[in-house]
Order: sequence, then structure tokens, then C-alpha cells
Amino acid sequence: MPYLVLAIAFIVSAALSAVAYFVVETPYNPALLMLATLIACTSIIALFLSRILDRQYKLRDQLLLKNEQQRLLIAHSSSALLLLDDKLNIEFINTHHASFQKMKTSNYSEASLTKIWQDNIPEETRLHVEQAIFDKREWRGELRFGRSQNNEYLATTITPILDERGQLSRVAIRAEDISEHKAIEDRLFIRENYNVLTGLPNRHFALRALHTSIHDQSDIDKGFILIHIDLDRIRFINDSLGHQVVDKIFIETTERLRRSVSDDQVLTHLGADEFLIILNPECCTNEAEILAETLLDRCREPFYINHNEINLSASIGLCKYPEDGSDAPLLMRRAEAAMFSAKEKGGDRFSFYEEGMSSETELRLEMENQLRHAIDRNELNLYFQPVIHLQSNTLRGVEVLLRWQNANLNNPGPDQFIPVAEQSGLIVGIGKWVLENACKQIVSWSKSGLPQLTVAINISAKQFTDGDIVENVRYALQQSGLPAAQLELEITEGLLINDTPEIRDTFAQLKNLGVHLSLDDFGTGYASLSYLKRYPFDTLKIDRSFVHDIDSCNDSVTLTNAIIAMGHSFNMTVIAEGVENLNQRRILRERHCDMIQGFLYSPPLPAEQFVSWATRYAEMQRTQHV
Repeated sequence: MPYLVLAIAFIVSAALSAVAYFVVETPYNPALLMLATLIACTSIIALFLSRILDRQYKLRDQLLLKNEQQRLLIAHSSSALLLLDDKLNIEFINTHHASFQKMKTSNYSEASLTKIWQDNIPEETRLHVEQAIFDKREWRGELRFGRSQNNEYLATTITPILDERGQLSRVAIRAEDISEHKAIEDRLFIRENYNVLTGLPNRHFALRALHTSIHDQSDIDKGFILIHIDLDRIRFINDSLGHQVVDKIFIETTERLRRSVSDDQVLTHLGADEFLIILNPECCTNEAEILAETLLDRCREPFYINHNEINLSASIGLCKYPEDGSDAPLLMRRAEAAMFSAKEKGGDRFSFYEEGMSSETELRLEMENQLRHAIDRNELNLYFQPVIHLQSNTLRGVEVLLRWQNANLNNPGPDQFIPVAEQSGLIVGIGKWVLENACKQIVSWSKSGLPQLTVAINISAKQFTDGDIVENVRYALQQSGLPAAQLELEITEGLLINDTPEIRDTFAQLKNLGVHLSLDDFGTGYASLSYLKRYPFDTLKIDRSFVHDIDSCNDSVTLTNAIIAMGHSFNMTVIAEGVENLNQRRILRERHCDMIQGFLYSPPLPAEQFVSWATRYAEMQRTQHV
């Protein structure tokens, strides 16, 4: 190229020099003028042409740079790119892209779209793609490569490119590997719709299946039956043998249920010990009853786990569509209500839904939903009942009782909402709230001038098994500043049947914190003398059922006297609950009961009223002797 420029410049310069020599008349030497013209013209033209050439070089370099950049972008693009001609032969492809390894072809230049995909993509999908190209419209979708279980997926966009006449000129294809995303999506689907332990569809899947069944049957005016299965007494197995044994029971129960239902019946695991079966429309009421009896028999068969023979039963509820409900959630609630009815009759039986059964179940569900927000809505209140030292008649402590102010449910009592809180597991969070606020209240009273009081707080068995009771107590003491010796934890006898090393270790840790432990409602549950010896209780509380007729029944006097003597023999402080009159107080004092509480002195009071009562009681003690 430089030689060409010089040649052009020399020819043009020579022509101009010849003109100057032969045509132009000048006083100067014609030869010198020609030479000067030649040199000048050659230089000017060469300079001009070199500038043009330089600009062209720069444009070329820029184009080369852009081409290289585009090549690098295409080569390292997250998408695989193809350009096909109007015959679907490949004109361009970024062959190094990993997605093309899934197409299983070695000669891209000679392959056609159909050739590449005919052995990998399902025929239905291929036809859709080819029809879109024929119709000159863009196609977007997922292409699945392979016919085995290990499929690969490409998110693909196929765009026809038309010429000026509107005819197909080329086809541009962009594809991106989404195999990993699909795998994650599949795992999420399984996690969302299946129970990890048993592999059965879960509650979410059951609701969708119910919706589908209702939709399918509504068009042909046919119904079906729903079966809700709940294993009886599974909580006691969990408390005594542990959740690992219970998990094996669930797995074995799943296999037994699978063997009992047909392939066209939907078996799901709602969670915990609850299962649901959606029967096919051809299954009549008599067949459903026979199946329910079969399921009961399957659940009665002994479970042999870790050298333990475990015998269980089940409660089964059945409801019918559309007689008992027209939507999925209502049907599930009514099948559950029928199950609860069977359980209330002793379990190990089945029951069909009847009108009115669901009211109690729905009330329980509503109570559970409301209770979940009780702390956030400031609906929980602490009430305090005084504990009186019987010999000195002085105020020594309080028992904390929980009240729930909820206008929507007419302020349910503890006997209503505490069982719901325990069954739902909400008692763990509520119990933590009670601990922290009760300790703060006692410290606040001490600072305001009230005597140092012990505070007795009821602890649920759930807080031992499902919550970190030791850490919760430690935190409550640290946050409030309450001395550990002023905190007394009341534990019911029901916890003691789960006599495990873990529970005994928890008791030991609580004693190491310095708190006192009280055995509540003694004589009404499962406790025995061995438990009193085994666990480090400081206080024994006589249940009110022994106290309420102590002034009229000699047997109650004898039992109460024995409990007091037994408590003292274990160096325990004995407290009698439910004292309502002076005669009961006298009898307990004669039997050397240490402390009493009850309506004789005061019902449970909110914090502000308790301060007023304690102030009046202290004034009364100073002015008279009772």
C-alpha cells in the first residue's frame, strides 16, 4: 500500500511537472521548474494520501477491535448463540459454549436444526418450534435434551429474521443452560410438596389435590370421601422414648397405609402424626367404612423398634363431598373434627362428620391463631395470688397466674387456652414471656418498698422437652436482677413420667442456678415416692381437690396429713392450695402445713391491685393479731 501511494503521487507529480515544462512560460530554467514542481506535488499528494491512508488504518483497527470484542463477548456469553440460513443450516455458532455439549453433535457446520435436535428433543416440542419458524414468529420456551432421567434444559429464544420482501432470511437462536436451576426448582418443589421423613405428599399438596378433586367432580355431579387419620398417644411415646423412635413409627405407619390404599387414592402426610386419604369417587360409604376398619387394624399391629414393642391405635374421621363441605379447607377441617370426635370417645375408632362437630375444632383453631399474636398485641396479663406463711401469718410470696384478654374470644380462661398453647407449642414462647415479666415485677415491687417475695411460676412439660428452660431462666434472672433464691418453678407430675437422663440433667442445672423447684398438684397425677427421692424438689404443693372438703371429710384430712408428713420427711416446704375458710386454715395449721394460698386471703389480682392488697394486709398485721 505505501508503494501504491508513492506511485500515484509520482505519476500525478510528473504530469504536473510536464505541464510546467512544456506549457507554462517562465523566466526560470524550465528543467529546474519541472523538478521543483515534481518534488512539491509529490510531497503534497503523498502527504494528503498518507493522511487518508492513516485514517483508513485507524478505522480498520477500530473495526478489528470491535470484532475482537464482539468475538470475546459472544465466546464468553452466558447464552449459546446460533445463526441459521433459510434452510436451517448453521452459519455461525459460538462453538466453545458449554451449552452446545448438550446437543451431542460434532460437526456444527454441516448440521441442521432438525439434525441436532431430532434425537434429543421430544417430537411435540420440535413440531412447535418448526411451526413457529414457518409462521415467521418468535418462539420462547424450555428445551429438554435427552430422554433419560438426567435431562438437560436450555431456556431458548428462536427469532426468524426477514428480508426486505418479508421472506425468511435467517434464524437467530439464543439458548441458556438452566439445568441447575431446574434441579433446584425440582428440589424446592419436593420440599414444598412432600414430607421429608415419609416421602408422602404434605398438607400443601393435599389442599391442591382436594381442589383438583372438587373441580373434577363438580362437572359430573359426583362426590368423594375424605379420611383423616391421627395416631393416638404418640406424644407420650415421644416423651418417653424420644423423637427418633417416633420418626420410625411414622415411617412404618406410612408403609402400612400405602399397602392399604389403591393407586388411584391419594395418601398424604399432613405433619406429625396426621395422615389424609382422598378416596376416588367410585368408593361408596360402605367401602370407606371397610377401609377405615382396615386402617385401624394396621395401626393396632405392634411396632418393634429398638427392641421395644410399641402398641398404638388411631382415631379416624371421615367426611363427604359435597354433603359436608364445598371447598378444600372446610372439608379438611370437618374431617379433622370427625377425627377429634372419635378421639374424645376413647380413640381406636372411626367417626363420620355430623353437623356441629366442627364448632369445637374451629374454635380451637381460631384460639390458636389469636394466641400466636397475643404477646405482640399486649393481650397477656400476669395475675398474682398471695402465699401466706401459716404460723406467722405473713406474706411470703406470690404465685403467678396467666390471663388472656381477647375480646374476640370472650377472654378465654387458662383452662381453655393453656391446653391449646401446649398442643401447638406456643407455650414455649409464652412461658419465656411469663418468666421474664414476672421476675421484673418482683424486682420492681422490692424497689418500691414491698417485702422481698418469692415468685412461683408454672412451667409446662413442653418447656422442658421443646424449649431451653435453663437458658430462659438464666436470662430472666440476669435481665431482671432477681436473686435466684426468690424464683420458684412449679412443675406438674405429668413431666415425671418421662424419667429420662436429659430431664434429670435439666433439674440439676436449674438447681445449680440457685432457683427453687416445686412439685405442683401433688396426689392427682403420676408421681410416686421414688420421684420425690430422685428429683431435688424444695416445695410440695397439696392440690386443692384435697383441701376443699378437708373441713367435712375425714379421708381428706387423713390424706392431707400424710402428704404434709411425707413432704417434711423429705425436708420440703408444704403449701396447700385452695384454702377458702378459717376452718380449713385451722386444720392445716394443726397439721403443721407451712404455707397456704386461696380465696380466704385473696383471689389472683393484677399487679396494681396486688400492691394495694399487700399494703392493706401489712397494715392489718401491724394493728391486730389474727
